[in-house]
Amino acid sequence: MAEEKQHQALYRRYRPQTPAEVLGQDHVVRALTGAIREGRLHHAFLFCGPRGTGKTSTARILAKMVNCEKGPTPEPCGECAQCVAIREGQHLDVVEIDAASHGGVEDARELRERAPTAPAVGREKVYIIDEAQRLSAPAFDALLKLFEEPPVGVRFVLATTEPQKMPATIVGRCQRFDFRRLTLEALAGHLQKIAASEGVKLSPSAAHTMARQAEGSARDALSLLDQASVLGGAEVDDDVIAALLGAPRAEVQHELADAVAVGDARSAFEIVNRLVMDGQDLRPVAAETLAHFRNLLLVQTAPGQQDLLDVAADEYEHLRAQAGKFSPAELARVIALLLSAQSDMRWTTSPRLSLELALVRATMPESDPQPAGLLARLERLERLANLDEPAAPPASPAADAPEPAVGLRDADAPEPAVGLRGADARGMARQGQRGGASKAAQAPDGVQTAAQVPAAGNVDVAMLRRSWSALLDHLQTTRQPILKALLESATVATFESGTLELAFPPDKRFGVTKVIDRAEELREALGALFGVRPEIRCVVRESAPGVVVVEEEEVPDDAEALRRVQEMLGAKVATDAEVD
Repeated sequence: MAEEKQHQALYRRYRPQTPAEVLGQDHVVRALTGAIREGRLHHAFLFCGPRGTGKTSTARILAKMVNCEKGPTPEPCGECAQCVAIREGQHLDVVEIDAASHGGVEDARELRERAPTAPAVGREKVYIIDEAQRLSAPAFDALLKLFEEPPVGVRFVLATTEPQKMPATIVGRCQRFDFRRLTLEALAGHLQKIAASEGVKLSPSAAHTMARQAEGSARDALSLLDQASVLGGAEVDDDVIAALLGAPRAEVQHELADAVAVGDARSAFEIVNRLVMDGQDLRPVAAETLAHFRNLLLVQTAPGQQDLLDVAADEYEHLRAQAGKFSPAELARVIALLLSAQSDMRWTTSPRLSLELALVRATMPESDPQPAGLLARLERLERLANLDEPAAPPASPAADAPEPAVGLRDADAPEPAVGLRGADARGMARQGQRGGASKAAQAPDGVQTAAQVPAAGNVDVAMLRRSWSALLDHLQTTRQPILKALLESATVATFESGTLELAFPPDKRFGVTKVIDRAEELREALGALFGVRPEIRCVVRESAPGVVVVEEEEVPDDAEALRRVQEMLGAKVATDAEVD
């Protein structure tokens, strides 16, 4: 019986074998091939960089360059006995050493004794030391003289993911090359190319999801493709990736950011609980959440600099819209809380509690025992006592009546909970909803009120937040750019009793009245997408403690808003003659 061929992992089968196949490290390839051409190749190299970026593969290619039967050559043939032996890992003169398990002083002394011997079959001896930072201090001392004055025909390649742990005396005797993470687009294209060669139909969105999950590591990305091809067979799409990885991490980060934007601690707890039930490790989740808020801060403070972020073009637009819901000071405060939580999670036995505590303090600043929390409580008391508003002149008895609630049709409803959080905001919102419902019951026949609108069973706050970008796309498709621009900074706060409450940042107060003016258009869009036509209620959330909010001047009319949209898009209004 013929011996069955053992399956070989994709990352091993498609390991780069020539300089041209090394992905994303052009600066390293150019330096090495140039040194070979000019006969100025160094005796020791230090390859630094994240995992899966090609350090060991490049070291093997370097060994082929100096040992190829047609060499030394910058383009090894890959077919001669020397190249084949190096590719199969059977070359006697190319020695790979794992410093994690052979990093003692005795191993270093053995290497020092074997290095001066002549090559057995090749032109030169090449020692590749993986995880070089794991060598002990005495081992480094034993190799110091060997690295400074190596024997003729011996070269060393040290590969490490933590170059800061390497002694300066060793680094100074090597030529250092820093390997870079692969970009999202390059890694996704690489996955699609390999999938096509394997006969697997890989959708572009699934390739981007796996590339994002791999964090710039080609090895991790190919391992995911290997798993996905087993799970999905000849076709790998978003459903297969969702079954393999669970809920997309990017979607989770956007949900958490929306919950923080409106002070919804309950949703934050639900998201964390869902991640725990899915078996997710919360430590990398905290790191990804921190990276997401960093991206929001970069988008907020450096608009238009998409090259600073390793995200797709469509993802950048989503980040830009969500960043508008925060001020830079608020984002900095949340980042500081997450940094502290991430540090605690390294040592604590309950990382879930550390992450939840940080999210609670992010959503409810008044729960923070730090001076910032005290300042938040003082600001709330001032707002409740109207101390932050100038004294109003004596008013007539008619003026003592409560002002109408923003977003409710009833003129007798109480004022919206502008700038309040927690129980105060929810209590006033429910009071406004009860007032609106009592008046809606007296509406004339033929007028459909919010209480009469049937709500779909699967439409809730979390669903609306996840689908908010779909609503914005729908408004763009239906040629309502002004309403879309206004709603980009809004976040769904509550959805109950037939009323949808939207929260706006403190510096976007003008959006409240503008959205209410277009409430019917928004209801039509919600009905078309989700089958609900709720009443629209808008509030302005409070700013973070100690943050000075500079309000944008209110847009006076639709003409001014249209002018801003024209400037943003670089378009102009077509005349009737041009339309004809």
